[in-house]
Amino acid sequence: MKGPLFYSKILLFGEYGIIKDSKGLSIPYNFFKGALKTDDSTSEVAKKSNSGLKEFVGYLEMIQKNMNWFLSTSVR
Repeated sequence: MKGPLFYSKILLFGEYGIIKDSKGLSIPYNFFKGALKTDDSTSEVAKKSNSGLKEFVGYLEMIQKNMNWFLSTSVR
């Protein structure tokens, strides 16, 4: 594979805490590795997947905007 390889890690604890900027502990596990590959020809399956990802990004942006509004208007 050309390009950078991404080696796997074992997450010992903190799986959900990392989402909330907490600490976790991981150790490198070089048995598995992967690379990000792109293809110039896009299949129908890939187009459908990309469309779904774009919709999901829009949903996450809406949630973020609503959360920011909620936090700015909440009584402290």
